[in-house]
Amino acid sequence: MIIDYKNKEDLAPKFGQAFPKENRIEIRKDLPQDVINFLIDHEKYHLTDRTKFWLWREIKANYFGAKNHPIGFLFCCILSLSFSRLKFYLKRILLKC
Repeated sequence: MIIDYKNKEDLAPKFGQAFPKENRIEIRKDLPQDVINFLIDHEKYHLTDRTKFWLWREIKANYFGAKNHPIGFLFCCILSLSFSRLKFYLKRILLKC
């Protein structure tokens, strides 16, 4: 697995993303280390998950990351309360429903 650390400008509002076919993940390098550790496990889970329903995929990936990095998960939740992230989630929900 390859981990590419990206600048905020390259991924925002995302914190990370997974590319299963390439066995590669991208993580924003401007985030606190606890959040990065959580995101690495979160995105690693996405590399192998074949679940179709996107919300269930996210729930499972969050659980997988949170069980190993609970502080990073909590910090990630707090950082996700920004306007740009909330707008990102809303767009995603509206497009998927």
